[in-house]
Amino acid sequence: MTRRRPAAAVGVLVALGLIIQPAPAQVTLEDVVMRSMEITADLRPVPYREVCERPPGSPPSAVQCRATSSGSLKGKTVAQLQVTSPTPVSTLRVFIEPAYKLTVTGSVTVNARAEGPYQVLIFSPALAPNATFTLTFEYEGQTDPVYESFIWVGAGDLYPVLVSPFGDFYSPNRSTIKTTVTVPAGYLLASSGQMTRREAGATLVYSWDGVQPVASVGVVGGKTYNAMTRKAGDLGLTLLLPPNTSTFADPIADFTLKAAQYYSRVLYPFPFNDLVVLAAPFGRALLGVGYPGLMMITEEAFTGGRSGDLARDSFRLLTVAHEAAHTYFPHQTSGRGVAAGWLSEGFAEYLGLMAVEAVLGQAAFRKELDENRAWYGRVGGSDRAIAAYTFVNRGPEWSAVVYAKGAFILHMLRFVVGTEIFQKILQTHAVNFRSQSVRVDDFVRVASEVAGQDLSWFFRLWIHERVLPDYAVGDVTSAPADGGFRTTARIRNQGSGAMPVDILFETEGDERVTRRVTVGTRAEAEVTVITPRPVRRVEADPDKWILQANYTNDASVVRQNR
Repeated sequence: MTRRRPAAAVGVLVALGLIIQPAPAQVTLEDVVMRSMEITADLRPVPYREVCERPPGSPPSAVQCRATSSGSLKGKTVAQLQVTSPTPVSTLRVFIEPAYKLTVTGSVTVNARAEGPYQVLIFSPALAPNATFTLTFEYEGQTDPVYESFIWVGAGDLYPVLVSPFGDFYSPNRSTIKTTVTVPAGYLLASSGQMTRREAGATLVYSWDGVQPVASVGVVGGKTYNAMTRKAGDLGLTLLLPPNTSTFADPIADFTLKAAQYYSRVLYPFPFNDLVVLAAPFGRALLGVGYPGLMMITEEAFTGGRSGDLARDSFRLLTVAHEAAHTYFPHQTSGRGVAAGWLSEGFAEYLGLMAVEAVLGQAAFRKELDENRAWYGRVGGSDRAIAAYTFVNRGPEWSAVVYAKGAFILHMLRFVVGTEIFQKILQTHAVNFRSQSVRVDDFVRVASEVAGQDLSWFFRLWIHERVLPDYAVGDVTSAPADGGFRTTARIRNQGSGAMPVDILFETEGDERVTRRVTVGTRAEAEVTVITPRPVRRVEADPDKWILQANYTNDASVVRQNR
């Protein structure tokens, strides 16, 4: 649900050897899921203070700063849960801020013990299949950031979250959520949907009653924020801005509304009538965070952006469109089991790219797609199969794999089935599984049914295996034949993975003839065309649909045998 900034671009990807791994079994059920939560919290913000130090012997630019102040939160969550395991459940993992003092009581006998970053709940006797029960969590302590200038509390801070056996925390927490937050007077807060506000002496009480099941919710705001409102059709937009951050507010508002309208066309109507975007004091390493109907975008997008990625409209649009897409994935349709991260971040990144294509055109889309290609190129070779990554089992290459490669998996699926069918796949998946948690197998089934072909081979390659093709044009011969010219090209895949690839034959009269061929791992294929004019150039994957290890050997000039 966060978007991180890729580092500087590189030219080609690192070649991978073929490492075939057995497809991990998909979990069929979570052990326990939340059906509803009622959260009440009292926030006590403090002024932000920090200390900045330069390590001995380091240059002045190496100054490191850390916060020395921390606000406090006192909260209570009453959760209704249901056992979905076919066998009795005796333990359950919960994550909440480790520094909190926590007590857990319930309609069943439960004890809690700390285990690493989690609290393990132990039930005695074990919970029977299909049992429903209530747990009450009461917690308090210091947390970041709860400051006068910036407040952000969400999953694990504002309320406890269940963690699935695969390490994801979206699918077991799909629930309706009622939130009530109190703060001292003078603070402007926002959450998903429409928050109501009332004064109670020197205290403000904010409430939000979510009627749809969502995967998580956050509350954000601060003392110095001001609200700007916009409207497009039935969708109302509120920008929450601290002082001196409105330079690019209008284009960000415009991009956000256009992204939401685009998703309403290609998926289904935007799930909320109100959308909030807050300018957050993030650095460039964290560009945004998306909750259902609530987004935080780095202040640099609103104020700076005059150099680097944020100078580009296409990157600014991609940043907000990615976070807007999270209202659909994972908050309307969340992932579970293997590749749950891809079902969130990979989907949001490619939907964001599609929004760039729809709003700013092909050139902008290609630019940002190539940035993702280069982003993954920096880690290709040190990554694992995408099915191996969970939200708690990441590694340093996680973002590049799940975001950038994850987006390319959908881009390559679009190549295999065509744009029209691809968009129908996305829409069918989103509509059929709205307010549900899904597995990769569910998406594979929908994709195969809509496309009218078995696509399990594609997902086996790109989700469960670790492959990277490298197409090269080998010998090309051309000679007069049949009143035209017969041209034969040898196409080699010097990498791994049996993907279809387009082969372009370009004639002297600028005629373009394309043939599609599948070339397996370390294999080659022969492609022949007859054209009215001599072919002068042959190129594999001319539109660069496919992730490759090397893009410098894709084309060859043709010699003519007269």
